[in-house]
Amino acid sequence: MSLVFSSVKEGRQIADWVKALKGKSGVYVIREKVNPIAAFLDMADVLYIGESHTGRLYATLLRHFQRWTGKTAGATFAASNVEVAVVRCPADRALDLQNAMIQEFRPKLNITANPDSE
Repeated sequence: MSLVFSSVKEGRQIADWVKALKGKSGVYVIREKVNPIAAFLDMADVLYIGESHTGRLYATLLRHFQRWTGKTAGATFAASNVEVAVVRCPADRALDLQNAMIQEFRPKLNITANPDSE
């Protein structure tokens, strides 16, 4: 599967491609932003993989770029330091796709948060 990574923001605004995720389901991959040569060689570290199977892909993804506390808190990132790829899929496939991608990419934060998955 070929992933296309992009910045979440264009200047100070949310990128149009992110706004287009409203009402959609799918999986998102967050990785470190790297220089173009490392990106070409696919050497960037995948940090986190998440999903939304409730048609809230836009909101679920953006939670990772704001202060997020409480019982359901997850990883947060500075938009200037990461880039994101999204795979849209039917809601009933999102969780399975996320799990398969976690197994393939072994993102640091998913593995740390789920030690039984190793």
